[in-house]
Amino acid sequence: MRDSNLIAAAVCLLALGGCAATASPDWDARFGDSVRILKAQQLIEPGAPARNAQASLPTDGRTAREAMDRHVESYRSPPPTTVINIGNIGTGR
Repeated sequence: MRDSNLIAAAVCLLALGGCAATASPDWDARFGDSVRILKAQQLIEPGAPARNAQASLPTDGRTAREAMDRHVESYRSPPPTTVINIGNIGTGR
């Protein structure tokens, strides 16, 4: 009984070992290609980000700091929300 369990375990290990090295090198060589292709297809012109990388105007430190302060202040005291009561639209009455 014990010998048959050992033989069965050995056969299972050999079978799993044979399955482990079938297609992985081929898949590893092409890993991520589909994502790169889809990202390239979503751009109208794939060369535009590299060509326009320096197109933004430089900003001085004071302007950037004041913009950041206004941004932070908008979270501390947000503007009041406007509630519009439309009535009983869609209630079936």
